[in-house]
Parts: sequence; structure tokens; C-alpha cells
Amino acid sequence: MEPVQVFADWDADGVVSAALVYYAQRYRGRFPLNEKADVGLWPGGPRSTPRNVEEVINAYRRTRSAPRVAVFLDIPLTPAVLESIKRLQREIPGIRIVYVDHHYSTLVHAKKLYQVSEEVYIGHRPTAILVYNILRSLGIRHATPRLEAFMRAVGVLERDRRAAGEKVADKVVKLAASLSKATAVTRDAELWRRLVTWLASPLPQPAPVDQGLIERVTRIAEESDRRLEEQAKLLAPSARRLGFIKLVDIRGRWKERGVSALASKLYKILRSPVAVLADAPGYPMLVIRAPGGLAYRMAVLLMKEGVAENIGGHGSIAIVRLKQVEDQKLFELLRRVSFEAQRARRRKR
Repeated sequence: MEPVQVFADWDADGVVSAALVYYAQRYRGRFPLNEKADVGLWPGGPRSTPRNVEEVINAYRRTRSAPRVAVFLDIPLTPAVLESIKRLQREIPGIRIVYVDHHYSTLVHAKKLYQVSEEVYIGHRPTAILVYNILRSLGIRHATPRLEAFMRAVGVLERDRRAAGEKVADKVVKLAASLSKATAVTRDAELWRRLVTWLASPLPQPAPVDQGLIERVTRIAEESDRRLEEQAKLLAPSARRLGFIKLVDIRGRWKERGVSALASKLYKILRSPVAVLADAPGYPMLVIRAPGGLAYRMAVLLMKEGVAENIGGHGSIAIVRLKQVEDQKLFELLRRVSFEAQRARRRKR
């Protein structure tokens, strides 16, 4: 088994983060081990990462070849992910844990993460940029031109202001977005791995995705986006104002996935910060879409008030797992925390 096992998200940020680590380890021998070594690659989100960890454990049991480091990239810390890390440490003695991420749930539960990880790098910037800064601190001043271009493209896609200030060719951003959609839609692990190794390779090579696949995925994404916008337009008139935000209650009216994408559509249609109240399996969920950190501030205040159990999301969107609470109490809290978060935002300016 490869000495370094990398677990990273399916999207562009996860792909580029994994490629940066792959490049630093395989070609430069600097991170996370201070020697050149092979790298195992595992794409997945917070739900599938525990299964990927279990596969690594099972492979170790079969071969008795133990990986030395497990690196988690761009994966929100959830109770299931945290437990999978603990299990990895129990089953493979001496394995080192490295965690790099920018999601709210990871930031909120950082103390728990520090208890099980040797190295933790968390912040509000995209994970790829966090990894890039780690490599720079280790003396890797430049990655390959292709990898650096995609790292900056991720900054644009993730709405990172400092990265967006870099000049990035539109075609690179579009390609990064298309490749991200290709992996997100197909959930093809081998395609994801080919993208990571292609980005990391210092050799000039054509992209490992044929134009036909990109076109098919783009059509699927465009059709899905069109349907989502139509549904958002139907739901928008039901919005009610609560302080600085508008609440759209879709409980009992929305059975599909993609509540975060729906919130973003409603944000554009209503031209106002929005909170979407939805049903999730086993608990109510609130998705807040607002600019300038307002979503995160509101989510943290809801957690302090005792009505939120966990916070996900990043950037300008917060995904809040709610406790069971009476509607009227929740609505009053939303009104109040929207004012408090807005005041805090103004003081920061």
C-alpha cells in the first residue's frame, strides 16, 4: 500500500488540493513525507469518506502494508468523518493524520480535530490555496504552470477575492469548472484520479477527459440548472422577510437534493440574503445564502442560541443542521440574529 493516502472532495477544490499534495510528495519529496513516495488517491465527500477509510483499513489487514500518513483535503468534519479518523488510528498504529480544510463545520469543531490529528491547517480560503501556502512555507515556491493556473482558477470559482485578483485565463476557469462538473456528475473515481495525476504531472499532456464527455456533462448541468431556476421562480413569491433576510420555507414542497443550489438561485432572484428552511433525513435544515460572511455569522449565532447542532458550507453559504424547534421561536431568532450579524459585519468594516 502507498505510504501516503489522500482523501479529497470530488469538486475542483478537492481535485487541485489532491494534485498539489501528489506533486509535492511524488515529484518533490517534501509533503507530507520528507522523501519521494507513492500516493493513494480516494475521492469522496463527508458521507463516502468513512467508506474510503474502511477500504484502506481492509487493504492493510490483507497486506499488512501500513500507510504512514493519511491526508484529508476539503472534506467537512462531521461526526462520521471524525469517527473514521479515530478508527484509522486504532487499526493502523502510528499513522499520522493531516487535515486541511475551510468548511464551517471543520472550523467550528477544530478542537475535536486537533485531538486526533498531528497536523491541522484550516482557514476561510479555498483548500487548494491553503495547501499551496503550506508548500510555499516548505520551500516549494512554484508548482507546475498547469497546476498553478488551476489553483488560481479554483480561487475564482470559490469566490476567493485575493485569488480572483490574480489574472486567470477564462478558458482555464471554464475548463476547471467543466472538469469539476464531470467528476461531480459522473462520480467516476478513476476519472478523478486521472485528473489529479494529470494536474500534478510536470510533463505536457492532453487533459484525460474527451471533449464529448465534457459536452455531455455540460448539457446535463445546464438542464439541471434550468429546472432549478424554474422551481426557484415558483418558490420565490412565498418568501417572508425576517430582519435582513428573506425566509423561504420549502418543507413538504421539496423532495430533491440541491437545497444549497436552490438557495443560491433564490438569492439572485430575490436580490436579498435568503434562508431556506428544508427537510433533511431525520432533522430540519436551514441553508443561509448571504454575502460578506453574513451567512456564517448568522449560523454561529444560531448555534450559540442552542437551536443549531452543526454548521456546514463555506464562503457565502451556511448549511445549518437544526434541532427540533417551534417555528415561531426559530423565526424570531432568525430575525434577531440577522440584525446582530449585520451589525457585527459593519463593525468589522
